[in-house]
Amino acid sequence: MNRKKWSNEEKTTIALEMIKGIDSVASICARHGISATQAYKWQEQFLSGGRLAVSDQRRKGVDPLRDENRRLKESAGQQALIIEAQKN
Repeated sequence: MNRKKWSNEEKTTIALEMIKGIDSVASICARHGISATQAYKWQEQFLSGGRLAVSDQRRKGVDPLRDENRRLKESAGQQALIIEAQKN
């Protein structure tokens, strides 16, 4: 049995339906053919993205992913230099 691959638009639509609260979660899930567990997971992911979008971006240099990315690039560059030096 193949599982349906849900697009981001479909997930967003379902999450927004849940947030609006016009229909019950049970009826939303039945209409879309998904479990309540899955629907709540998508809703939480949607809300997490929204929280990130409105977070205070004025604190420069505090983004842990950006800092980790920079650190890993520096490490890769250092390793490349060491390997190149060992070749000679």
